[in-house]
Amino acid sequence: MMVTIDLALMALGTVLLLYGADWFLDGVRDLSRLLRISALVLGVILVGLEPEEMLTAAIASARGSSALAINNVVGVNVTIITCALGVSALLHPISLDKAVRRQALLATLISVLPIALLFSGMVSRLAGLCLLVLFALYTFLLWRHDRSAIAHTTELDDDDDEAEESAASNSRRWQLLALTLLGLIALSAGGYMLVEGAERLVSATALREGVVGATLVSLATGAEMIALAVKAARKQQSEVLVGGILGSFSYNLLVTLGLAAIVHPLTVDPQQTLLPLIIMIISHLVQLLLVWRGSISRVMGGLFMLAYVVYLALVVLH
Repeated sequence: MMVTIDLALMALGTVLLLYGADWFLDGVRDLSRLLRISALVLGVILVGLEPEEMLTAAIASARGSSALAINNVVGVNVTIITCALGVSALLHPISLDKAVRRQALLATLISVLPIALLFSGMVSRLAGLCLLVLFALYTFLLWRHDRSAIAHTTELDDDDDEAEESAASNSRRWQLLALTLLGLIALSAGGYMLVEGAERLVSATALREGVVGATLVSLATGAEMIALAVKAARKQQSEVLVGGILGSFSYNLLVTLGLAAIVHPLTVDPQQTLLPLIIMIISHLVQLLLVWRGSISRVMGGLFMLAYVVYLALVVLH
């Protein structure tokens, strides 16, 4: 009976994720035009915010489960790159503009510090605070640079058209913002339900916590990105998806890990964390190379999915 309830909770979470992804993509597409901000940057800033992952890691840290908090961060990053990006590319080949290169390189550079901390074996409260400050700076630079670039490259043909467009923007902006936020709320609620259902399922079936933390919980907390990947492929909005993956990758390493460390200093267990961490780094570097190339084919999508299956097998058998 309990297992049935847990599965129903996970199914409801999945439905919310799918509808939330649809609403978000519809809202972010039109909102980016009104705000004159690229869909890529909105994807980095908005999709990258992962409250359910942050909450899961913070609670685990408060309970002294450093391994669970860290493995959730690393596992989710592997999942969103290999599984989400792989699914989207399989459904529809991804073509990327050169502007994505800058965002991918920036996400890589700011990830060096948290990864170095994980290899050092300890993430202190001070280090956690530094990670939060670094993410705030990253978001500010991303927003400012993108708005400046658009301001320099956009010219309006007529002053009257500008006034008319401004009036239309003011009347629609709040509606589009509401639609975008509603999508985010549905995504977050669905992700939370999946996490709750997965954790209850673990208790009901007495599965090993370490395996579940690196697989089921990571898959659950990264499920909204997978749902977004399906919708992005259908609507051919790959920049939102890639921006979201880059934003989520950075957010997990800086904010989720940083907050968990502030709640309680994190001690890294190399035996449990080293293998997933290495796979995460390799996956991100492959993604960076593909972004630089400007396209992700169906073949690469299939290889990403295969890599995710191999990752699961290695974590379970390790």
